[in-house]
Amino acid sequence: MPSKGKVFFGVDLAGRIDEVTGVAALSDKAELIFVNQVKPDVAIRNYIDYHRPCLVAIDAPLSIPSGRYGTYASRKCDRDLALLGIPTFSTSMLAQLTFRAITLSKMLSPRYPTIEVYPHATKKRLGLTHKDKKIKEISREVVQTRLSKFVKNLPRVSKIVLSDHELDAILAAYTALLHDHHLTQPIGDAQEGLIYIPIEKAQKSLSFNTESE
Repeated sequence: MPSKGKVFFGVDLAGRIDEVTGVAALSDKAELIFVNQVKPDVAIRNYIDYHRPCLVAIDAPLSIPSGRYGTYASRKCDRDLALLGIPTFSTSMLAQLTFRAITLSKMLSPRYPTIEVYPHATKKRLGLTHKDKKIKEISREVVQTRLSKFVKNLPRVSKIVLSDHELDAILAAYTALLHDHHLTQPIGDAQEGLIYIPIEKAQKSLSFNTESE
């Protein structure tokens, strides 16, 4: 059954409906309520309707470039992230994903507010990635273990290793939780589109951190 408190939902959206989308829900105590992989939009909506989240964080572009900054290839938020050392794909390269994400967001509105997030940025801000750029991307096992410091009830890697889609969905949901606690910052232009990422000291400001118990 859905949690009695606030629920935060994360969606690691795939570009195509025949590809896997990660979905996850967290309680307001940063407890993992559920995580899964689905495909059709109706399955995503059914999970959201069941859990009735106060906020849905979507890992996909929720807007298109406006041309206000001299280009229709990328948004200001995408370029601003790159300036922070967090590169992402330009919106022009993600046309199908962007269309699906905007359609999903409109379908959820106004019952469920949505924000755009970027799990890779969340990983960097929470210290879940290597600082040494020469080291290749860390494994899912390491990310899952490190993430357990912030999210309760995460399964141990000795029992199950979550997929990239599931981990990104949890990171998206966690970013939504941080947003509710005013621990995110907007990147980009509000008129064109914003990506919300954790503030740099987010991990030190959490009253619901698992280490406090």
